[in-house]
Amino acid sequence: MEIVKIVCSECNTLNSSKGKSKEETVTCKQCHSELDNPFVVEADDENCMLHIKENSIAVLVDFYSTTCGPCMAMYEDYEDAALGFGSTVRFLKINADKHQKAAKEYGVGALPTIIAFKEGEEVGRISRQLSQVELTLWAQDLETL
Repeated sequence: MEIVKIVCSECNTLNSSKGKSKEETVTCKQCHSELDNPFVVEADDENCMLHIKENSIAVLVDFYSTTCGPCMAMYEDYEDAALGFGSTVRFLKINADKHQKAAKEYGVGALPTIIAFKEGEEVGRISRQLSQVELTLWAQDLETL
């Protein structure tokens, strides 16, 4: 069975698991939060890079600004799309105005920019507002990588 590495969305501890059955709940070894938390993680420079580089599950990162109309228009769609994925795709949001290091490292020039990562490598990028359906379909594709 494959070892899956998941960074806890609550305490940022790296956890390793041998996978799980549908009925089994896997919790963080540090804070005991459920690792299949389906909610968007509001990231800063440090934990954004930790999630990107250490998770073996796919990670979608929304680089946004609170002053960007399309970013704010996409807010609820991004939150709603994340609910279906739990421990298979991690959804992160990072305010590119406040946390410029990660945005600069990944060459983000326009907002919103959503970048998909798998095992630390960029596997896709879109720089425009996406609907919940588009985000969900993209995340479903990432599950199979």
